[in-house]
Amino acid sequence: MVTIVQEGQTSATNSKFHIDERRVSMNNRSFQLLLLQRRCASCWGSLIQEPDSGRQLTASKHLSKIANHCAKTSDYISKGMPIAEAIFRLLLANRNKQMTIGEIYDGLSDRWVDRMNPSIPELYGIYKIMTNDVFYGFVEDII
Repeated sequence: MVTIVQEGQTSATNSKFHIDERRVSMNNRSFQLLLLQRRCASCWGSLIQEPDSGRQLTASKHLSKIANHCAKTSDYISKGMPIAEAIFRLLLANRNKQMTIGEIYDGLSDRWVDRMNPSIPELYGIYKIMTNDVFYGFVEDII
């Protein structure tokens, strides 16, 4: 197993993460509403036609539409958004299936990094962001 060592801490680069809906709920937020807010601009026109403007759609319907449509738009993950938001959207684009730190790093490198300012945290930095999260519901999957 490859490891990252920084600041006296060790963690596995192949640690896997996903978004835990229960953790989002424990922090008094709605997972469905977080997903609704991540739908692309073209979806909003049709969502307005839905009962309650799409607020009653299930998480699985939102995840499916995000992965199949919204995540494919060029501005779904933009260079100016905070890194935790970009990570959240990467996980959503992957239907909230487990992703390793390495896969997340690669996704950020492809879609979030600005060529003029290619600053991206090292793997350990991404791991730290995800393990200290209290907003997005990131959880490390114990293997």
